[in-house]
Amino acid sequence: MINPKGTILAPTFGGGANSLVTQALGDEAIISSDFGGNPPYEKMHDVARICFKYWLAQSNVLFIIGGKSNNTDIYETFRAMADALREHFGAHGPTPLYVVIGRGGPNLVRGMGAMRDTVEALGLPYRFFGFDSAMSEVVNYALAADRWMKNGGRTQIARAMHLST
Repeated sequence: MINPKGTILAPTFGGGANSLVTQALGDEAIISSDFGGNPPYEKMHDVARICFKYWLAQSNVLFIIGGKSNNTDIYETFRAMADALREHFGAHGPTPLYVVIGRGGPNLVRGMGAMRDTVEALGLPYRFFGFDSAMSEVVNYALAADRWMKNGGRTQIARAMHLST
């Protein structure tokens, strides 16, 4: 854990991505993690479920980031995280959240499709970046989304989701 009062929940994939994200997000980051190494669906689902249980309510941004993977099946990873997010909303109610993803690797389009379907069904705004995006720019986007959320964006999303603010 970096900051128990942080506002960006950033499950990260790969050591290089983890180092960049940890340094660039600073105190806005809640955790510093590296979930790379081709985690199976069950493991990634459990990890996401735990992260969401403890930190999603305080998060402004769910920031899933990693480099271009050589071996991690992005579809399995994103499907597990999307299922955990949908289950969390079902069990604990919705929370205003902005989803930012930057990733590359096997089954990327299929994985982003699974995640898109989930965040759209939940009524969450999102922005996805593929393997051709500079990781530092994706980090900057996540930080900008967090600032926007702190300056009224969270309230706007809550209203759009018909939540009391």
